Amino acid sequence: MSEDYGKRIKRAANLMSRSMDAYAAQYGLTGTQMSIIDFLGESQDHTQREIEMEFDIRPSTTTKILQRMEAGGLVAAKRDPRDGRHRIIAPTAKARGLQAAVRSYIDDQQTAMERRFDQHDLAAFDRVLAYFIALNSDDSSQSGKESRS
Repeated sequence: MSEDYGKRIKRAANLMSRSMDAYAAQYGLTGTQMSIIDFLGESQDHTQREIEMEFDIRPSTTTKILQRMEAGGLVAAKRDPRDGRHRIIAPTAKARGLQAAVRSYIDDQQTAMERRFDQHDLAAFDRVLAYFIALNSDDSSQSGKESRS
């Protein structure tokens, strides 16, 4: 096969991101903010580090996103009393009020995939994505390159 899988994944991710941003805009959010609101859930607190790991984003990028969310009244940040190096991020009432709309969008996307593809196809898709993520992650990119030779 001569498909450029990386290009197709990048295009799909870009289109998905644009679609999510367009939906989020009606609530004054970005797609990334929507994803973080969903991750935080209705009442759970998470550390900034957990958010960085969940979305594989750099600390400086996460800090900027969370500062904007805090300024927008979506999250409250405080120092972790157990470890002052970490920040605890909690959703505000405003974010919890948007949770249903956020979850609805994500559920609709999931449902569309489940309607179109059977469980076997989705399991194969998940394995391919997991492999591609591992192949391109910092700690395993060398092993992925070696396996091609």
